[in-house]
Amino acid sequence: MKSWGFRARMIAVAILPAAIIAAVLATYFLLLRYADAEQAFIDRGHSLAKLFTPATEYGIFSGNAEELQRLAAALADEADVSGLVIHGRSGQPLAQLGTMRLTKDPQSLPDGWTGATGDEETQCFHAKVWRSGLAIPDLPAGQSEPTAREAIGSVTLEMSRAGMQRQKREMMQVTLLATLVTLALGTLLALRLSASVTRPIRSLQQTVGAIRGGDLEARVAPHPDSTLRNLEEGINEMARALQAGRDHLQSRIAAATAELKLKRDEAEQASIAKSRFLAAASHDLRQPLHALALFAGELEGEARQSGQQRLARQIGKAVGAMEELLGSLLDISRADLGSLDPDVQPVALNALLERVFSAHIDNARAKGLRLRLHPTRRWGLSDPALLYRMVGNLVSNAIAYSDRGGILIGVRQAGDKLRIEVRDSGIGIPPEYHALIYKEFFQVANPERDPSKGVGLGLSLVDRLSRLLDHPLGLRSAVGRGSVFSITLPRCKAVAAAGEEAASASPAGLRARLLVLGPPASDGSTVRALLSGWGCDVADTWPPSPANGAEALPDLVICDEAALADALPRLRSLAEDRPLPVILLGALPPTLRNASAGLSLHALTKPLQPAKLRALVSFLLDDADASAPA
Repeated sequence: MKSWGFRARMIAVAILPAAIIAAVLATYFLLLRYADAEQAFIDRGHSLAKLFTPATEYGIFSGNAEELQRLAAALADEADVSGLVIHGRSGQPLAQLGTMRLTKDPQSLPDGWTGATGDEETQCFHAKVWRSGLAIPDLPAGQSEPTAREAIGSVTLEMSRAGMQRQKREMMQVTLLATLVTLALGTLLALRLSASVTRPIRSLQQTVGAIRGGDLEARVAPHPDSTLRNLEEGINEMARALQAGRDHLQSRIAAATAELKLKRDEAEQASIAKSRFLAAASHDLRQPLHALALFAGELEGEARQSGQQRLARQIGKAVGAMEELLGSLLDISRADLGSLDPDVQPVALNALLERVFSAHIDNARAKGLRLRLHPTRRWGLSDPALLYRMVGNLVSNAIAYSDRGGILIGVRQAGDKLRIEVRDSGIGIPPEYHALIYKEFFQVANPERDPSKGVGLGLSLVDRLSRLLDHPLGLRSAVGRGSVFSITLPRCKAVAAAGEEAASASPAGLRARLLVLGPPASDGSTVRALLSGWGCDVADTWPPSPANGAEALPDLVICDEAALADALPRLRSLAEDRPLPVILLGALPPTLRNASAGLSLHALTKPLQPAKLRALVSFLLDDADASAPA
């Protein structure tokens, strides 16, 4: 019943009681008719037997068998009579019609007896023939007038039940037909009446379902019979109210969305303007900082007294801190502006991590921490400069927030990828801060803004670079036990290394011919003075005169990033006879990456650190000497 539809249940409720009542009444009246037919059949048999017995009295009394046979033959015309036997006083048969199936002794049967034969196909009726009380004249000699109520014989009548059974079947057929016709008419009436009720209800159900599905324009079609007119009008009114409310809400949402989009655009423009300002300001600040680093390097090289050397070293440290801050600001602004173009290539991770280790070992020792590097022979695909910046920031952050124990740098296999991990034994990061530590200037445990713990830009830059390089970051941390930061990058096969940058300065004398192109006036003079102090022969121009031959060519070219575009033709011309190493002061512009292909470019980021410059110059000169023909 639960799976039936609403209309089917209504029809069942209307039809089932009527069907049950009709079946009960039909059965009851059919049984009554059966009983009436049975009783009428039996009454007719008794009547025939009673009516026939007086006619046989004289024949039995007189023993006139012919008369009795004639009477029996006359009874054969009656319907359903299949047999008859007339018995005398002693039970002997005097006349008979048909073959009797009754086997009982007629003398033992009482007057008015009836019973069915064994096969239930016929019914027998037995009646006594009584002597009448009338005086009979001229009796034969020796016979006296009989006394009243004396049985002088009997009549046994046999009637077929086939007619009665046929009548019963007809009664059943007529009753069933009448019942079926009545039920059919009732069903049609129920269908008609249910349609007038279920159709508007189903229409209401469909409309409510459409409204629930979001179609607020759906309406209930008024039913012609107006069965549920009030309910239909109420639902239509509700739908109109919902539609009006939705339209009003959509208009408010559209207005709020437009306002939000305007605010978002303004915020994006402000963020882009901020990033551009930071990039421009950082770039402009790098020029005097670059000169300051060169001056500090020259001062440290010329200082003779210990106090002057200590002051020069402090100036160098201050310049290094400013360089780190400005480098972070510039890298973040370039990442926000989308101007960073990664140069993805195979990277020997052990060499890169050794550079990170060397850059931070002194800071770790100063805090009493043990900085360890687990050697690796694996290679990964990444931008070496950006990856170096990411790992360096993670190590610097680990040193800043660790007061005991140590920091471990290592590489693990992670399926077909590699995972660079930086483990520390620091203060740990509470779980609620895991999503906030990558925000600018956010620091978990530096409310006093201690500069020794950084300014809160390191992890923000790491997060930006990880998204730029598609190197997912990982973090596991327990408060009071330390943290593990990880960088996942693709793995690649090892390739032949072209050489590594020298880790230490060359000996004091650098005898080489150097060409310096394009630094600003103040920076250029400082770079030239620094190189000259190392024993180099420095020139601003180097005319490629054929008369001078190959020996007149410079051993090394130092070019500023701003002058690279104009200097490319000269550099290509100088490199025609033999490979010419070029040190680029600054970053290689993405637009010149293809144009500079084929040149041996080596970039040094600004602000320039004299130690890095001297190490690279020494390495390139040694490499050129090793590759020169004997």
